[in-house]
Amino acid sequence: MDQVWDVVGGVSMIIGALLVLLAGIGAVRFDDTYARMHAAAKAPALGILLMAVGVAMTLRTTPAVIEALLIVALQLIAGTVGTHIMGRSVYYVIRPPLDATDELGRDLEAERAAEADSD
Repeated sequence: MDQVWDVVGGVSMIIGALLVLLAGIGAVRFDDTYARMHAAAKAPALGILLMAVGVAMTLRTTPAVIEALLIVALQLIAGTVGTHIMGRSVYYVIRPPLDATDELGRDLEAERAAEADSD
């Protein structure tokens, strides 16, 4: 039974590493800042999750499982917050997205109009 856990853990780590590799390739190959940001946030989160699960399945000790859970939780929190902050700063400093949907711009214009009316 230990060999099954080791094999499943190893396969999980390999798949996770491939997802992180694909995310890195996508971050380099995409032309839009928002697409790069998406590639750099979504796939590594799943890749790190799979690698942490693989490590926990391979080691099978309580400290390893707790450490893997902590790594996954911190990665998901930091990745989400970092991507959100980076996206807003790119929007304000560089340019809005290339597609036709610009919900943030619409909301900002409505907010500015409301402020102008209140003055």
